Amino acid sequence: MQIGEFSDRSGISHKRLRVYAAEGVLVPAAVDAASGYRFYSGDQLRQAEVIDALRQADVPLAVIRELMTDLSEAHLDAWERQVDADAAARRRALARVREIVASLQRVPPPGSTDDFERATTMKLITAGCSETGPLRNTNEDVVVSTERLALVADGMGGLPGGDVASRVAATLIRATFTGRSLDELEAALRAANWAIWDRASSRSELTGMGTTACAVGLLDDGGLAVVNVGDSRAYLWHAGELSQLTADHTVTADLVNQGQISEDDAPGHPHFGVLTRVLGVAPAVAIDGARRSVVTGDRLMVCSDGLVNELSAAEIAGLMAFEGDVQAAAEDLVGLAIAKGGRDNVSAVIAEVAA
Repeated sequence: MQIGEFSDRSGISHKRLRVYAAEGVLVPAAVDAASGYRFYSGDQLRQAEVIDALRQADVPLAVIRELMTDLSEAHLDAWERQVDADAAARRRALARVREIVASLQRVPPPGSTDDFERATTMKLITAGCSETGPLRNTNEDVVVSTERLALVADGMGGLPGGDVASRVAATLIRATFTGRSLDELEAALRAANWAIWDRASSRSELTGMGTTACAVGLLDDGGLAVVNVGDSRAYLWHAGELSQLTADHTVTADLVNQGQISEDDAPGHPHFGVLTRVLGVAPAVAIDGARRSVVTGDRLMVCSDGLVNELSAAEIAGLMAFEGDVQAAAEDLVGLAIAKGGRDNVSAVIAEVAA
């Protein structure tokens, strides 16, 4: 039967049938090479019914394509468990939104003597710089620099949608974080993780996309929230000393922590740079988060691995100590990393704590 008759009998629109064909989910039984007419067999009506039922269950087309090759009870049971896990993750995210909304409703009016009245007058003076580097064709890093937030998201190179994932993460985290608490910033990363995973699940060309994310946020009480997933890092320059605020989520970092290799051996390890945690590849992700104390004059840097893989701690400290413009410091750090090889995209945000 032609596509029109098949559409009428299956209840699936022409447009959806063409999408199913393009995705290899429901391919016409025959196509007239001269006219381009598509023909379907009667046996495919039952396949169409199954596919539409799976789509109503929110199963991505890429997964449906695999399921249609083996519609076993085991595979359907596995996907049902995944649906339950996804629903639970959505409920947790919604519960977190309710908590945030409730906290906003509790904010006292101007003139009250509540603790919110005594919000900090501190701010961050920030500047960011991001370069593609001489060996990459595209830049999958995204930086955010505001008076409250310094962030770097580094899309996974070599996989589809790395730039999409980093943009989604940066945009959502910036829009969500208001400076209320560390919990709020962690919730922003969880929301970004879900948004990336959900988008990748619904578009086969984005399957597997992900990004690192590292952010420092100034809180209402004057403290600092630090969060990260992946191997983008945050550093603090305080009282003439540089300290790393985050731990990498990589295979080699784990091996160093376990005493199996030294830090000096890590760059030569065959699994150097392989991430153990990233935003977007699963509906939930573990996030490292901590509060830190800062004082006026402290400097912070958030950067991608493209910078720290080229520069030593001493080189970073030397440029962080510079008492000039933060934009110049960010550009100098990125520029030096590019000059020393620039094997990856290189990004940095410098933030100075000011009254």
